[in-house]
Amino acid sequence: MRARPDNWLLAILALSVVLNSWHLQWGLPNGNHSWAADGIGPVTALSVARRNFGSWNSGWFYFKYPTAWPFLMVAASAPYLGWLYLTGGWRHPSATYPYGFADPERALFVMAMIGRALSVAFGVGIVAVAYGIANRLLGRHAARWSAFLVATAYPVVYYAHTTNLDISYCFWLVLALYAAIVASDTTRPLPWLVLGVAAAMALSTKEQGFAWLLPLPVMALAARARATGRLQSVWAAPTWWMIGAGAVALAVANNVLINPLGFAARIAYLLGHPLGTVEARLAPVEFALWKGAKEWVYVEQLWDGLSSSLGIVLVGVAGAGAFTALWRRPTAALWLLVPTVVLYYLSLRGLDLITLRYLLPITVVALILAGTLLADVWSQLGRGAARWLVAIALTAVAALSLARAVELDRLLVTDSRYAAERWMNANVPPAARVEIYQKSAFLPRFRGGMVVELVPIAARTRAGLLARHPDLIVTSSASYKSITHTWAADWRETRTLLTPDPGAVDLLKGLEAGELPYRVGAVFRQDPVLIRNRITSIAPEIVVYVPSQ
Repeated sequence: MRARPDNWLLAILALSVVLNSWHLQWGLPNGNHSWAADGIGPVTALSVARRNFGSWNSGWFYFKYPTAWPFLMVAASAPYLGWLYLTGGWRHPSATYPYGFADPERALFVMAMIGRALSVAFGVGIVAVAYGIANRLLGRHAARWSAFLVATAYPVVYYAHTTNLDISYCFWLVLALYAAIVASDTTRPLPWLVLGVAAAMALSTKEQGFAWLLPLPVMALAARARATGRLQSVWAAPTWWMIGAGAVALAVANNVLINPLGFAARIAYLLGHPLGTVEARLAPVEFALWKGAKEWVYVEQLWDGLSSSLGIVLVGVAGAGAFTALWRRPTAALWLLVPTVVLYYLSLRGLDLITLRYLLPITVVALILAGTLLADVWSQLGRGAARWLVAIALTAVAALSLARAVELDRLLVTDSRYAAERWMNANVPPAARVEIYQKSAFLPRFRGGMVVELVPIAARTRAGLLARHPDLIVTSSASYKSITHTWAADWRETRTLLTPDPGAVDLLKGLEAGELPYRVGAVFRQDPVLIRNRITSIAPEIVVYVPSQ
């Protein structure tokens, strides 16, 4: 007899849909751009697909990311693109604006929304898989708490609003963990097939997940060998199902059959040995068994990201949950902690900076551990006043988590860039010349008549500004260093990611000190109350400078 669906899970999934979808049009329409830093635009996704499938074994590769997420975005938009083609809205695709669209702004808006809807689905999927992991390892009550906490985690809610690949990457990783847990108890093909496919899709979305995936088949196969008492079970049919499914998914997601040289070239690029000339900076990846004093820097970055993602209260609960799980449920704790520790040690420590989005899978594990402790506390209480006090405390924890998610949605609705746009529309002439020094992702949208110039770093000098004499200068607190710094082409030579430009540094100093013929015309900012924000794209302060005379 099939088990009935858990009504609590259905309610939590519905809540996740609402939180992830609220103001999904944040910052749109905006052409191929968005306010989400590193979001993949519709044209970018189409370009990745075209360059990969356009000719046999071209060797081209997308230096920034693997191809799985752009391919999924294009696949999700395929019915809409087909309809446009049939109705004459997209008959002659082009690499330049308007890209062959009869109404490019409308088409790009719809495609961006389709991509975001896909992210919403992945975000809800993470909640469902977190429930499955906790239910399998720790019981239904822990699963309910875990699902709720994941659904209301502000990083999950935020990335479900974007076309960043991080939400799908996290989904594939936690799905691989769930599949490995299920596979460890059975020889049925499905869990092993899912493990192989999920692992391949995670790697094809962002390669840094390799460390999380490494221990999963080992742990699943070790459990099978222990259950059967025969080492030969390691090489039984389930192993080959997993390997075969993973190999096929990896080949499809990376277009290996049509462009094998491109796949090889990307791997070589990531290893720091490009096969040819690459006009892109090398990623700062360097592993060492021990990095001396920098180990404490990594610990601080880990703490900063987790304390922001969960909040101090849930960080404490998650830490206590980890110790409790190790003591009372060591097998469950190992399933949760081993991939987490390996990801941190082998992958995240190899980077120069551990940002909040890199911690998404670790955040999910921490919330499962937190949910486990909360469920244990409730289940072990008797009746009386103490139970009511604890019930009030647990309700307060849940309300705080939900309030943080709601605040994230509020920050999107009231984004400071909207206020800046309204001010410019009301106070700036339609044909004004606007000077900017940062990517459009961090700035307001400028209406069609404005002439906007992204000034190159070499021209960011006091003399250059005086010669250009723009009508408006707009800066953002997001990616603030990009005003005055450039990326090092090869971090191995400079041992630093960013290099300051003296002229740009002097220009910014003079602008902020009032030493140039410009004054602050308006400032737009947001001040989160519950969230200690560590996502660059959220709540930037926008400063508009106008001529002082």
